Amino acid sequence: MAAHELDSLVFQMAVESARSLSLSFTEKAAAIAARSRGILLFDVRVDGDAAVQRIAAIRYPSDRTGVLALDRQGSVIRHCIVGGIFSGFIAPLENWTSMPLSMQAKINVDGHATLFLDALRKAGHMLVS
Repeated sequence: MAAHELDSLVFQMAVESARSLSLSFTEKAAAIAARSRGILLFDVRVDGDAAVQRIAAIRYPSDRTGVLALDRQGSVIRHCIVGGIFSGFIAPLENWTSMPLSMQAKINVDGHATLFLDALRKAGHMLVS
């Protein structure tokens, strides 16, 4: 089994095991990253999207990225795993997350989150149902 296939399988299992936990989206994203031995890159709010209120990304050793999205009602977490083609959309969100809070407060990343979500949808991921 290739490394990217193993990362995908472990990510899927971690998502399924975290679904039933009574935790916030942020806590579930952190738990999924820890359980699947990934690195949580970001967890950001998405304003203005009709279907998604939060999005998070977890990087894996195979350079794949697990993506989690919380629906507007706060009840459904959609997920997918993507390759490096999305790195240009992920980098600004990852960089913002690594900034001190004082800098984060001055920079709005909602546009970057929306662009990332739109790119995922155009690629067939995170489709609005």
